[in-house]
Amino acid sequence: MIFPKTSSTFIEQNIAFEQWHQQVQELAQQLSSCDEQHWLLFEQDSYQFSVTFFALIAARKSIVLPQNGQPQQLQDCMNNADIYIGSESLSGYRVFHSKKLPIQHSPQPVELYGECAIVFYTSGSSGSPKAINKTFEQLVTEIEQLERCFGLALADALIMATVSHQHIYGLIFKMLWPIWAGRDVYLTPFEYPEHLAHQIISQRRNVCLISSPAYYHRLIKDNMLIACHDHISALFSSGGPLEFGVAQALTQQLNCTPFEVFGSTETGGIAWRQRSECEDQPWLVFGDIEIDIDLRSQRLSIKSPYMSGDNWYQTDDRIEIVSNNQFKLLGRADRIVKIEEKRCSLDDIESKLNAHPFIDQAHVLLVRDVHGHKRDCLGAAIVLNEQGLIALTGATKFSFDRQLKDYLKAYFEALVIPRKFRHLEQLPFNAQGKLNKKQLEQLFE
Repeated sequence: MIFPKTSSTFIEQNIAFEQWHQQVQELAQQLSSCDEQHWLLFEQDSYQFSVTFFALIAARKSIVLPQNGQPQQLQDCMNNADIYIGSESLSGYRVFHSKKLPIQHSPQPVELYGECAIVFYTSGSSGSPKAINKTFEQLVTEIEQLERCFGLALADALIMATVSHQHIYGLIFKMLWPIWAGRDVYLTPFEYPEHLAHQIISQRRNVCLISSPAYYHRLIKDNMLIACHDHISALFSSGGPLEFGVAQALTQQLNCTPFEVFGSTETGGIAWRQRSECEDQPWLVFGDIEIDIDLRSQRLSIKSPYMSGDNWYQTDDRIEIVSNNQFKLLGRADRIVKIEEKRCSLDDIESKLNAHPFIDQAHVLLVRDVHGHKRDCLGAAIVLNEQGLIALTGATKFSFDRQLKDYLKAYFEALVIPRKFRHLEQLPFNAQGKLNKKQLEQLFE
């Protein structure tokens, strides 16, 4: 397969597709001369990553993508790779160094090998890295479905992002999809909302923003994008649940309702929705995916061309089917826990806390007694809003937390109400917009 469109421009580098394509071609020729088949790729720079990624595909190499560039993470991933290519130093392993060699330029476009294996490493339920196997062709299949679904909404928009290419959401939405579809891209992610707003205004054109729920929460809290709302034509959110209040605020501030995309590294995209008026808006399944439900556990099963094999894959998400291609999410099956044999949903308790007028964000988790001296209980990490901070200054933490417990008693039995509360300035999200669960657990040790 070859690139179907050749019109992308890489805005920060001021590089047109033709020059980028030549760089891919030259690196692919060098990589093709190497005997190693399995390549560990970690590159901080998004532009250089795009060149290297497509060069490896053109050279018919297998790609291993780590979660991050931490030394131990890279060393662990080298167990499944022959050689390393990237921006971080990695001693003790074979490392590829690009050389300036005479290049035999070919008039033919770069041919991309669809069967190339791509291994994503992501956090499993145990917290240890989990390998997810895909092919480049499966990624392209998903990209083509996204274009059919959202292409008209994006039109000629410039693609900008706050998420990293190291996560599958960022890799597909901010990099592979726009390049494949011939859209202009600004690949460097924006850590600070004020920098993002400044760059959107300076571009003087329509922008599609690829971001995460945590980042959107910061944007509406600081009202950062109101000044540039005329330039925003589309918003995408994935990586976690987007609060309904945030979706409403984005619609009001920007006159643009975000597209929420539901999926995972294992499954790829499963469904999408837009909400501005109805909180319980069903999810609409992507056109090439089949869904089913385990009636006993209420867990969602899917058949997807973005995954290997023709078997049904059962997720950990509980659903209610609305129609053949719509469903409502009921929460995670692994967020159903038992406290002294009493079943409860952490998602339900968390939702009620998030609805409290004093709370900006909350996360509820099971606090296990590893020493066996006390019973397991629930803990809640909370971020107070301005109203909540004022209320806290006029009370002790004990009495303030007691108010929250009394509030929850209207909805839940006393046994499942969080016993421990931790007050944070912000929840610990990583660069991909995922909660750092290990860090949260440590707060209750």
